[in-house]
Parts: sequence; structure tokens; C-alpha cells
Amino acid sequence: MNTRARIAGVLVVVAIVTASAAGIGLAATGSATQAVAQPTTSAVEGPHAQAHSQMQSKHCTYPANESYESFEVSNLSAPSAVESGDQITVMADITNPNDAPMIQCVEFRLEGDVVVRTGWALNPNETETISFDVNTTGLEDGTYIHGVETRDRGELATITVGEAPTPAEPTASVTFENQTTDGTAVTVAHANLSDGGYIAILDKNGSVLGATEYLEPGEQTNVTVSLAEPLNESTMLTAQAHLDTNDNQMLDFLTSNGTEDGPYTMNGTPVTDDAYVTIGDVEPPTEEPPTNVTVTPPTEVPPTNETNESETNETEV
Repeated sequence: MNTRARIAGVLVVVAIVTASAAGIGLAATGSATQAVAQPTTSAVEGPHAQAHSQMQSKHCTYPANESYESFEVSNLSAPSAVESGDQITVMADITNPNDAPMIQCVEFRLEGDVVVRTGWALNPNETETISFDVNTTGLEDGTYIHGVETRDRGELATITVGEAPTPAEPTASVTFENQTTDGTAVTVAHANLSDGGYIAILDKNGSVLGATEYLEPGEQTNVTVSLAEPLNESTMLTAQAHLDTNDNQMLDFLTSNGTEDGPYTMNGTPVTDDAYVTIGDVEPPTEEPPTNVTVTPPTEVPPTNETNESETNETEV
């Protein structure tokens, strides 16, 4: 059985009216208005004819009376990707451009096949939204063309059926180096958080001594972490990368008893790095003399108009 023949037998579609107002606007998903060819009726006449119901008459004259303008279709709305078995809703606005009330056929098609055809009654220049609830059970993975069509008008879109992609696991790295500090803060040399988050500083018992503010995704260098209580002795500490699982940019790991903002992990193990922190005087950076500076010694200028007193005195005697 080819794909098109099978499609008519696996979809269950229910057509209902969901709203009615002149000029209703719904977001279209990759749709395009175009004239459509006359449909075949095999998809709705065989043993797998689809169940459908609606609050209007489900009967319509087909082929349509061409002495009137075709109902117009606009604002097609449907998901672009689903998993097989999902229930989806396809909606479109249907407008009667004629000066008389009438019923015309409205169809939902998949891959060119008529899945359901139903009659739709509209007053002159009236617009209503038609909604098709579609069960995708039985559709193979792939991309399908679908749309809502009337006699001469329609809007089409594509929908991809398949398993939802597995989201990538968040990753992180932390570099925490041995250092000397006054005990009020420590410095994490480097961190890379794929999804952003925090760096927490833990003591040897796993207690949190301090943490950063929220860090944006990506690389961070020389991150200063203030400690809640100053250290009074040198000790080994651990820097641990944490996620922002509730997206509030506040570290809630402690207040939630570990249910929120847990650590980044690699192979099930938290991403950490240890460093020995020495308590002592932190020397200020030493200023180095400027380089590539040429010092020019001053030039001696010989004295001028000097008189030798001894010679002058000898002459006067």
C-alpha cells in the first residue's frame, strides 16, 4: 500500500467550529494561499472513511457550484513538528466572499489526499475558524504536506513526524588553583558553563561556604567567590559548578534541599575541582619598572667667561 492510500486509513479527524468573527487572524505556519486542483473522493468513500462531526451541516454539494466565488482560506495554523501518536489541531479561517449565504465544502488534506470533507455554512462576507483535530498515530517518521482547502483556494504547510530529539546534556568545567587569601574570598581561575549557573565553594564536609551570583553561559575567568564566613585557617576547598534549573538566576540549591539548581555532572559525578587555600597576607602586586625606556644622561656644557684670579693678581704686582 502506498503512503497516500495508507494515510487515509490512519488519521482520525474531527471538524468543529472554534470561533466566529469577521477578520479573525491566527498565526500561520509556513503557509501559502494558492488555487488548488479538484480533489479525488477515494479517500473519503472507502471503508476507512474518516469520522467527523461539527456544529454545522456536514453535507455539501461536490463538485461545487462554480457560479459563485469559492470560499477563501487564510491564517492556517498548525504545529510544524510532532511525535507519532500526538493529537494536533489544525485551524484556518474560512470566509464567504459572496453576497448570499451558502454552504460550501471545506477539506483537510494530507499529502494531497482528502482526509475529511465537510460542509460549511457562512453568511455573506462572514469569516469563521474551522478546526480539525488530527491524531497522528500510525504515521511513519517523515515530513508531510497538509492543508485546508475549499473549491479553488487553500493554504498548505508542512509537518514533520518523528521522535523528539534528545536534548544535549549540559556540560561544565572548573579550574580551582592553590592560592593565598585573607580568608574572605577565593578566586576560581576558570569556568565554562554551557547553560550558565553558579560556582559554589564547599568545605571538606560538603557544606557550602559561598557562591557566585548567576554566571552567563560560556567561559569565565578569575571569578571571585565571597565566603559567608571568613576562613580562620588554611584548608582544602572545592569549587563546584551548579545549574540554574528553575531559571530564576538565584541559587536555590540549599533552600530547596537540593531539588533545584543541582550541580553539573559528568558521568553521574558532580563537576568539581579542589584547591588548597592558605590564609595569609595577600601581597599587593609589585610594580615592575617600565621596559624599553632609554635614559639619556645630561650633557655637560663647558663653563664660559671664567677668569683665573691667580693670573690676574700676578699681573697687577
